[in-house]
Amino acid sequence: MHKNPYLRTIAVYKIIKGFGLLFIGVSLVFLESRDAWMDALIHWMNDELMLPHGKIYTFLLHKLQEFLSSDSVKSTGILALVYAVVLWIEGVGVYFEQRWAEWFMVVATASLIPLEIYHLIHKPSIVKVLVICANTAIVVYLWRMLRKKEEAEQVKTV
Repeated sequence: MHKNPYLRTIAVYKIIKGFGLLFIGVSLVFLESRDAWMDALIHWMNDELMLPHGKIYTFLLHKLQEFLSSDSVKSTGILALVYAVVLWIEGVGVYFEQRWAEWFMVVATASLIPLEIYHLIHKPSIVKVLVICANTAIVVYLWRMLRKKEEAEQVKTV
């Protein structure tokens, strides 16, 4: 059994986030039926909204089609898959209380907080606030715990 139940909770949190990113990444990377999907969307909008000649309708569909046909969708999917692997490495390593994984999680999570704050400033949401709070709490907790472990080891060697 784990000596520290909080580490287990943090590890499971990271692993679950990794599975979420796996789902998103696979969806974006293998979204090969873009044309059929776009045709179905246009057909639905024509039937349901009856706005085939509206300027907003045309603008939104054009922007959506531009985004779906760009390489940014596949790139975003690949980035999500890479980050999912990073989260799994962190989660599994921390679950088994590996010190390298704990330091890796501190550095990786702390390095993303400024980016999360930037996104929060430009597009505020309660979810972003909660994610920033959770990640900050994880970094502070792990850093303090790791410092205590190092101090305890120094006392043992003296």
